[in-house]
Amino acid sequence: MRLKIYETIARYLLGIIYLFGAVDGFLALCFGIYLTGESTDASFHGVLQHTVYFWSFLKSIEFIGALSLLLNFKPALGTALLTPISSVLCLFYVFDLHWYYAFTLVAVLNLVLLKAYWPSFRHLLADYPMRRPHAAGMLPDAVPET
Repeated sequence: MRLKIYETIARYLLGIIYLFGAVDGFLALCFGIYLTGESTDASFHGVLQHTVYFWSFLKSIEFIGALSLLLNFKPALGTALLTPISSVLCLFYVFDLHWYYAFTLVAVLNLVLLKAYWPSFRHLLADYPMRRPHAAGMLPDAVPET
């Protein structure tokens, strides 16, 4: 699959954004260094930041997704990992912080990557009819004799 230049730029930009977020999170967890500032315990971000098991899981997923995008190693997987985080981040930007420019940037970059890697995701959303399992040699509508 050959990507267009704007799709490659979107991959690198989203990878850099999430790599910075992962490094910031790991510095906060391991060394108590907050590059973007420590949130208050009463805020949504502060509760997430001070819940160590969730924050470390979130930052690990961000780090894996960012490396996937930046190193171009299975970037569709990186996009799939980062899409739910991007969705929550966009909602956080719009409703809590009112950072509409950050919302626009993350949303557009993620949508560009989802469109670029859509052939990889199409099979996940294919419509498969539900069939009941049946024994070998039996017709699907046959009822076993008792």
